[in-house]
Amino acid sequence: MKKLLLFLFIFLSTTSQTFSLIIRDSEIEIFIRKITLPIAKAANQSTKNLKIIILGDNAVNAFVTPDQKIFIFTGLILNATHYNQLEGVLAHEIGHITGKHHLKIYNQLGKARIINIAGILLGTAAAVLTGDPNALSTIATGTQTTAQRSLLSFTRAQEGSADQAAFNFLKKSNKSICGIITFLKFLESREVAGSQNAYTRSHPLTRERIDDAMHAAKNENCNKIKGSKEEIDQHKFVQAKLYGFMDPKKTAKIINRFEHFNDDHKKYALAIANYKLSNLKKANDLINQLIQKYPNNPYFYELKAQMLRENGYLNDALKNYLKAIEIIPNDSLILIELAQTQINFDSNKYLIEAIENLKKASLKENENQELWYLLSIAYGRNGEMGKSRYASAYSAYLKRDNTSALNFIKMAKKITKRNSEDWYKIEDLENIIKTKNKK
Repeated sequence: MKKLLLFLFIFLSTTSQTFSLIIRDSEIEIFIRKITLPIAKAANQSTKNLKIIILGDNAVNAFVTPDQKIFIFTGLILNATHYNQLEGVLAHEIGHITGKHHLKIYNQLGKARIINIAGILLGTAAAVLTGDPNALSTIATGTQTTAQRSLLSFTRAQEGSADQAAFNFLKKSNKSICGIITFLKFLESREVAGSQNAYTRSHPLTRERIDDAMHAAKNENCNKIKGSKEEIDQHKFVQAKLYGFMDPKKTAKIINRFEHFNDDHKKYALAIANYKLSNLKKANDLINQLIQKYPNNPYFYELKAQMLRENGYLNDALKNYLKAIEIIPNDSLILIELAQTQINFDSNKYLIEAIENLKKASLKENENQELWYLLSIAYGRNGEMGKSRYASAYSAYLKRDNTSALNFIKMAKKITKRNSEDWYKIEDLENIIKTKNKK
C-alpha cells in the first residue's frame, strides 16, 4: 500500500509501507511540545490548538493537517542527531500552518478526495490509513500530465515558503538554523539516483534547500549547534525509550555500540528491552539504578510501575505510579495508568480514587478511548450503572462504532433520571451520533 502524507518535510523512496501505531507517551509528547512551544509563539500561533501526534513508523517525516495537528514520525526522532534538527522540521511544519498551505492544497486537490483522506489522517489509531490507499498516489509518483505538473509546482513553492518561514521562526525564538542544514545534508546523502528531477518532485531539490538554509544561517557557527544540555539529554532518553519499545531484540544486541549514548541512555533502552523480552529481574535492576541516580525523574518511576503492573505486582506498581504523579502532578496519561492499576484492586477506596483520577485526566484527554473504557468498568463496579453505560457509549463512539454506542445510550437512558445532568450528557452524545449518521 502506497502512502502519501500531506506536506512531507522530505520524500524518501525508503519510506516504510505501513503504520505501526499512534504512540501515546507522556515523556515523548512533553519533550516534543517543550521544544515546539517557543517556535509556535514566535509564529504567533495559538499553542492551545496545536496538537502533536507521534506515529510509530521508520519514515523520516512529518506533516500537518487542516486543524493544526502536526504528525511526527518516530523515524524522524530517531534519525535526528540533535534536537535542533527536530526544531527545524517543526518550524517548517508551522510555516505551512501560518501560510495556510494545508487549506490551499485541499482546495486544489478537490473536496471529495480530501474529505476521505482527512478522515483517514484524523481518525483513531485503528483507522489510520485504512481508507482509500491510492487517493493521492499520483502526486507521490509524479505522473507526467500537465495538471499534475502544475500542482507539483504549486507545492514546491509552498515548501520553499515554509522553509523561509521556519528560518524566521527559529531566529525569533533564539534557536539555531544549523540543525536544518545538517538534517538536509543527511537527507541528501540518502537520496537515490533519479530522484533529482525537480519538475516531478513535490519539494524543492534538497541542494537548493541546503543553500537557502546556509544563507539564512550565515551569521551562525554551525560547527557546533547551540542547544540546551538538558534538552540534548532529554532527546537521547526519548530515543533510548523508542529503541527499547519498538525493537527490543535488536536493541538488546546493539545498543551498547551507540557512541552517541552515554551509559544512562543505554541503561534506559536496555531496561525497556529486557522488560519487553520478559526479563523482569534484569529490567528492574537497570531501572532501579536510574531511579537511584535520578530520583526526580517521573518517567523512570512510570516505567517501573508499568513493568510491575503488567507482571501482577500491583502494590509495588501503585507506589511507583503515585511517586511519578507526586513529581509531575496532573499528568493525564500517567493518571490513566494509575487508575487502571487502582481498578485492579478489590478495594472500594481505590475504586473511588480511580474514578476521580480518570475524571481529572479527562480534562485533557476527553477523546481518549481507553479512558472512557476504564470509566465504564470503574462506574460499573461502583454500582453506578447509568454512568457506566454512558462511558461505554462514549468509548464505542470514539472507536467509531456508532451502532454499539447507540445501544449503550438506550440502556443508559432506561436507568438514568430524566432531566438530570447525566441525562443531558447522554442526550447530547446521542444527538451528536445521530447528526453524524445523517451526513
